[in-house]
Amino acid sequence: MAAVFTASGIIRGTYPFGSLSRSTNDLGTQYIPFYAHLWDVLHGNAQGDLLFNWQSAFGVGFLADIGVDLGSPLSLLVGLFPRDHIDLAVYVLTVLKLSLAAAAMAVLLLRIKPGPRWMAAMLGLSYGVCGWAIDDGAYVPMWLDGLIALPMFFLVAEWSLRRTNRLLSVLVVAVFWLSNFYTAYMATIACGVYFIARLLTIEDVGWTLRLRAAVRHGVSFLLGIALVAPILLPVITANDAATPSPPGVFHASRLDLFLSRLLPLSEGVGRTASLYVGTVALLLALTMPFNRYVPWKSKVVWTVTTVGLALSFRWAPTQKFWHGFDTPNGSQYREAFVLCGVIVVVAWIAVSHRLPGPIALLCGGALLAVIAVLAHGSPLLTRHWLSLLIGSGVVTLVVFGAIWTLRRIMTGRRVKWPVAAAFAVLLVVVAAETTWSAVVTDQARSRILGASAPPWNELQTARYDALRRAGDWPKYRTEPGTSGTPNDPILLGGQGAGLYSSLLPSSLNKTLTGLGFGWSGYGRASRTLDNPVTDAIFSVGARMRLDHAGAPRIARSEAPPLVTIRRRLGATEAPNAFVAQERLLGSQVYEVPDYKGTRFATGDVKLVTRCTPGSSAYLYLPRVVGQARLSGGKWHELSSSRRPGINTSSAMVGLGVVPKGGVVLIEINFGDAPQGIPPRGAVGCLDQQALSKAIRRLRSSGATDVQATGHSIRATLRPGSTGYAVVAVPKVSGWMCSAGDEKAKTPRNYGGLIAVPLTGTADRIECSYVPPGLRRGLAIGAAAAAITLGIVLFGALRRRRATK
Repeated sequence: MAAVFTASGIIRGTYPFGSLSRSTNDLGTQYIPFYAHLWDVLHGNAQGDLLFNWQSAFGVGFLADIGVDLGSPLSLLVGLFPRDHIDLAVYVLTVLKLSLAAAAMAVLLLRIKPGPRWMAAMLGLSYGVCGWAIDDGAYVPMWLDGLIALPMFFLVAEWSLRRTNRLLSVLVVAVFWLSNFYTAYMATIACGVYFIARLLTIEDVGWTLRLRAAVRHGVSFLLGIALVAPILLPVITANDAATPSPPGVFHASRLDLFLSRLLPLSEGVGRTASLYVGTVALLLALTMPFNRYVPWKSKVVWTVTTVGLALSFRWAPTQKFWHGFDTPNGSQYREAFVLCGVIVVVAWIAVSHRLPGPIALLCGGALLAVIAVLAHGSPLLTRHWLSLLIGSGVVTLVVFGAIWTLRRIMTGRRVKWPVAAAFAVLLVVVAAETTWSAVVTDQARSRILGASAPPWNELQTARYDALRRAGDWPKYRTEPGTSGTPNDPILLGGQGAGLYSSLLPSSLNKTLTGLGFGWSGYGRASRTLDNPVTDAIFSVGARMRLDHAGAPRIARSEAPPLVTIRRRLGATEAPNAFVAQERLLGSQVYEVPDYKGTRFATGDVKLVTRCTPGSSAYLYLPRVVGQARLSGGKWHELSSSRRPGINTSSAMVGLGVVPKGGVVLIEINFGDAPQGIPPRGAVGCLDQQALSKAIRRLRSSGATDVQATGHSIRATLRPGSTGYAVVAVPKVSGWMCSAGDEKAKTPRNYGGLIAVPLTGTADRIECSYVPPGLRRGLAIGAAAAAITLGIVLFGALRRRRATK
């Protein structure tokens, strides 16, 4: 299996075998940076710990992100690699997970019913590099835990039927719900379907024992899921508080498109269900209804099960159920691996009783031909698909036909060479076909999803080193920007606004948007804002900017401490971003003038207003696409998205210095998405001297010392400090703060930041973060562990008494 996946990379010339990057879409912008941060946590280099991340979005929880992206115990292996080889670590982890999925499937098949080991290995390989694994899972590493979970959950079902491995069953469920609850949920549903099919088809077992097996199976899953409640509940809580993405709309793909994904050399990245398991496995599965050695009950139950699963992919309510009642925006068939697994199981049922004979092989071949005819018009089938299908199908039919004939001729004699020859031939067929299909899929992915994030290189090393030299956390923040990925703060270092996570808090997104920050990814990827006022608000004392060649240069500025003092908390609701910044800063530093606007037939807009000469002009037009400039100046991009306000929102941009005459003429080009004249509050002119004065005031009254540990912060205050200590950290659920010796309580919300009331006697404040849901999860997990231990001990005691 590993050879097939690596061979496809060698042929394509993708990392680590060539110059082409594998990091398309979220792999490069979200998952690899998270693995890099996990590396930092494991090696003690991170600002934060497993509960909290000080580096992203000015400080957010991290435990829930672990539960979503990094929960697999295998993730710890990245710590064995050098940090500048994090891309290689993720690649090796991907290969390892694909291999484990193949091995788990082979073990399962032999557990279902003894049969030819060489066929179990062949079918395990087919599952490990199925279409879903290459098309979806290989680029979303945590989903591959679901690929391993499916056969392991099926094994739990087998153990339940045989009344063995009670403790191991619970632990297997717990491990994979910990690894990735999303695909584990799908695998759990599929396991329920599988268990029912096995209950109906298992032989020589009474219905009383079947009912007891069902109870045992259900208890194993309930306890296993409860064991991981300390991770699962924080994930659920964080998801409820996260920035929602627009709901996806499911449209069942045409029948020819759906069926074409069963065939080799088909591609449909994110558009259709990736159901390919190889011609050998598919053909064998199609022979099952016609194999006279398979009991009729198994034929009926498994045929209905397979067809029913396939139909559930084509009906909106069941599709929604597969995805936790939330239709996704991206790939809409994320559960496709469960059907791949069931097809492989059906193929095993066809061969484990006895290899199919000529009639079954011809009937299966005929069904495969029908599928090919129905799918023939699909645009997802690439060049040579039919030739490869016919070639693989004919070789498979000939090999199994030859084995059947030789066994008839050599009745009573055990000759190993035909089996060895058959295994070798079919191995070549499966390896060649899956490798070719993987290459085609990867080519389509690069073409459809566009540019990839580069693997770690010398330029990133230079940026990483520059940020480490410039940083002095928690004295001030060092903003790395988001020029590479939204997750540059955890990929490159520093502490900034950037964070790309499906769990980015909605309240934080609202706070940053109100201050002029931009975002992408449906509001789940916060972007940096290069603005001196927000830098002062968030204690940014160093900022990395890139020259034309991408090399880093550090700009430093005087920054207030992370904890500052406000005499009172005024209203934080603001009519525009400039006023919102001033209220958090505690000083007026902007002119927000009225302006006259002119809209031209081309869709361009000109704004005319007046500001103090020498001040800096800023423009904030969120949720639009286009570019803007001061008349005759340099163009500044607002947003390049074709879906402004849905997929992206543009940040506040600095346009330049107001000329001597004080007239500000702003030209705006909205491109292909014309807009009207912006409402009042889109233009602000910053008084740099007023800002400098405000920063000096905050520095003179702010904390004298700030210390930040894994998930807490402590600040020493000046004697007699009164009013409120404002911590430049987003106020999200989970924070508890105390002033002096007072009891910790939930802090006030000051424009989205943490505010702690002061009475004048406190010489310090302390704040600590505990992920919402963690304490409740720990209680549930402890109860589940006690119940599991009790069941195991009770069973051991019963067995001991029975042997006496």
